[in-house]
Amino acid sequence: MAFSKREHSFCGLEYARTSSVVTVQRRFRAEFQKAAPVFNSIKKWYAKFRDEGCLCTVPRPGRPGPKEETVNRIREAYQRSPCKSTTRASLELGIAQSTVWRILRKIIKCKSYRLQLHQDLSENDKNVRLNFCIEMQERFAVDGFSDSLIFSDEATFQLSGKVNRDNVRIWQTENPRVVIENVRESPKVSVFYAISNEMAYGPLFFEEPTVNGMIFLHMLEN
Repeated sequence: MAFSKREHSFCGLEYARTSSVVTVQRRFRAEFQKAAPVFNSIKKWYAKFRDEGCLCTVPRPGRPGPKEETVNRIREAYQRSPCKSTTRASLELGIAQSTVWRILRKIIKCKSYRLQLHQDLSENDKNVRLNFCIEMQERFAVDGFSDSLIFSDEATFQLSGKVNRDNVRIWQTENPRVVIENVRESPKVSVFYAISNEMAYGPLFFEEPTVNGMIFLHMLEN
């Protein structure tokens, strides 16, 4: 049980006055309405107050920090190769992997980021996109054009319960260690849905394991 500085002082002063641990414990329970400290704690607080004149706690030095040379070596290694893993850096520099990770996170203040992929665009692609935007603005000026637009999307559902890990998060105070068994070649179903200004289309289900262009065209035509 943790005790406050006021409670430490109370025990030290009462013991100096009475020289009886039992009396100190009885008066402590009456004063603070809680369980009293044990014999050794009261004696230790009194001795500290008698010898040092206070009950202040001296902060512990803790684990010594890494050398500046080690921090600079790791910083230079990641400036040369930012994609290097902490395991690879540990092998190259001869430094424990946990030390490399701790220096990167705590001292250099680095975070690991995922690569982002986007479509490669040429100069002609930019012109095509600009022309499309201009054409669509002109079409929206025509009455009734927006009513002819249909927005659609499709998704695949695994019957085994497989989920997309990038989209699923579990918020807990502790790691729940949730594990989902991944069944290879699990049965799945693809679902198509569309919506316009006037109505909804679907849902339409594909029984085929792989949906190609011909299957999609057959669904749209029928």
